[in-house]
Amino acid sequence: MRKILNKISIVLVCYNSSFKLKKFVQKIPNETKIFIIDNSKDYSLKKIFRSKKNVKIYFKKNEGYGSSINFAAKRIKTPYFLVVQPDVTGIKKNSLIKFYKYAKKLKDKFSVIGPHFLNASKKGHFQTSLKYKIKEIHNVHGSTMFFNKKVFNGNKGFDKNIFLYWEETDYSKRANKNGYKAYQLNIVKVRHEKGKAVKTINQEDKKKLENLYTWHFIWSKFYYFNKHYGKVLSIIYFTPILIRILFRMSVYKLIESNKFTKYYCRWDALKSSILNKKSLMRLDKIPTNL
Repeated sequence: MRKILNKISIVLVCYNSSFKLKKFVQKIPNETKIFIIDNSKDYSLKKIFRSKKNVKIYFKKNEGYGSSINFAAKRIKTPYFLVVQPDVTGIKKNSLIKFYKYAKKLKDKFSVIGPHFLNASKKGHFQTSLKYKIKEIHNVHGSTMFFNKKVFNGNKGFDKNIFLYWEETDYSKRANKNGYKAYQLNIVKVRHEKGKAVKTINQEDKKKLENLYTWHFIWSKFYYFNKHYGKVLSIIYFTPILIRILFRMSVYKLIESNKFTKYYCRWDALKSSILNKKSLMRLDKIPTNL
């Protein structure tokens, strides 16, 4: 068992998440290396984990989720690594062992393995049936991903142009073309408390964060479609979405400023992605009420 735990590293990408990180790390055995990639320059982490010899902390300029994982993968020396967000609960020693054993059963012929999410909404989060211990899936959720390092690097990791969202879908699609399929391991069950890893000071900060997520989701979605299906087909696909956005902007401009801002962010993101502009929106630039 100890030999297995020595072959897996854990990557935690965080932003103002010290309160969740501390709780998460306590449940990880000392045999397993933990790489914390902090994008918020929270130097208090050094003090919090100074007694944990298996924890390495890197303070990095925030260039996106996928970029941080690529950064960690270059420094990992173990053959496997698990990427997990601090707001995911349920990852324990047995979880790591199960990921490893099923990776071996697949003879390392996989792009990524994900767990079953207990609290996932059926809308927008497809999961395989629990009657299967492990089952092929289109792509796994980006909050918890188990990789073979050689396979990850062989498929060129994550697209550095994507700041947030759709990076795992893009990776899985590219890997699938190379003969590596994604799998869901249903005997590992976790909960993702989405958004609870980041501290927000007040309601205005919370709105800005929600609008930032909205902006990047739309930007990345069009980028993904454009990359894999071309500009013409992507514009055809997104035309009804664009019409709905513009219609709702015109309605909410008159009656609800918060919702108007939400759809404005969608419009701005989609426009930027169509024009091939980089994914440069950040929290300090995102609007709250227009």
